[in-house]
Amino acid sequence: MRRRGALALMAAGLTGTTGCLRLQSDGESTPRESAAPRESSTPSETPSDGTSTNGGANETTLTETWTDENGVDNIWTREGTFYYNDYNYAAEASHDDGVRWSAETTRDGVDGNLGADAFAADDSYVVFGVTPDEEHEDEGAHFHAYRRYDGERMWVAAAPSDGTHNLAAGATMVDDTAVLAVSDYGEGDERDPLVYGVDIETGGTRWQADETVFPPSYIRYVDSYDGEVYVGLQEIVQTLAGDTGEAIETHDWYAGTYRLESLAQIHGNTLFTAWIDTLDAHPVGNNGVSWSNADLGRVYTTPVIDNSLVVVGTGEGNVYAFERQSGEIRWEASITNAVAAMETTGSHVWVGDTDIGLTAYDRETGSLVHRSTKPVNGDDIAVADGILLLGGDTATAYTID
Repeated sequence: MRRRGALALMAAGLTGTTGCLRLQSDGESTPRESAAPRESSTPSETPSDGTSTNGGANETTLTETWTDENGVDNIWTREGTFYYNDYNYAAEASHDDGVRWSAETTRDGVDGNLGADAFAADDSYVVFGVTPDEEHEDEGAHFHAYRRYDGERMWVAAAPSDGTHNLAAGATMVDDTAVLAVSDYGEGDERDPLVYGVDIETGGTRWQADETVFPPSYIRYVDSYDGEVYVGLQEIVQTLAGDTGEAIETHDWYAGTYRLESLAQIHGNTLFTAWIDTLDAHPVGNNGVSWSNADLGRVYTTPVIDNSLVVVGTGEGNVYAFERQSGEIRWEASITNAVAAMETTGSHVWVGDTDIGLTAYDRETGSLVHRSTKPVNGDDIAVADGILLLGGDTATAYTID
């Protein structure tokens, strides 16, 4: 990740009591105009490492199409658009033309902020969660809302700066309410989970769920389904009403691990959760599926799910592809390093490792179709409309050929 100097926001506005979300305004914020994507004089075409599984007939190549001098921590896609974050940085990018707008994610002079695995979007707005780095660990996590497509900043909201709410643990949308979850790094003994429901247009707090709702624990996951919020703690999943924050039901499901990242994902009417060496499917709506697979090795990635496939990767470098409905293993493969990020497309499963390895498999058979060195460095990868985006110190997008 590229660590960049940042312009501090001018804070004004509301300070609340301990536990309250602080809404801040920086006046008329204008998104930073991004330079046109840099074009290589000669597009670089990257073949596989020469190990073709079918005489080269199925070989998949990548052609560089645009870059961003900033790197990538996490990537999300919406309607063919990439959203991603990095150190003190958030951006929206067209899949084929590159960065539309970008913004600094600093506040109150806190110029050391990590891109968190916390993002929410509706048709009009996006919200990025930000975690202060260890030099600012007493500061509260904060959330930045922007208007989609032009990047106008709508609001910034911050959790209490008390040393126990410094992790932006997740975000989701329920109608016009943005749900923001904060926890801490997990190094101390104080475990005080907080979840807020805020107006997506103004950032004003509508409800708050705290220790009166949750047991002392770390929040590792938040998502929504059918108007309800699913909060994954270390040993339970608690559901809340999306409009009021009222507790609805407690499930004895594991959705949290020793790592800060979430290892859970709602897809359709099922919550898929990974913990230690197990992958579980829990129905959250009618016709949801229920199954469990154990003894996989330590699962290292959030499950990636589409209509027929569920894939996960492990710290030992194993890749598992499961049938979504039954949980049966369709195929398995292995890479040299730990699996850091995964993505599925209509034809491939893409795998990034914790070093510089990028691999792709045929999604039906598990046959190797691509292997190359890319600066993924353990950060996220994503695909939108035939364009693969990956990070490291510089975000680079490739056309999949």
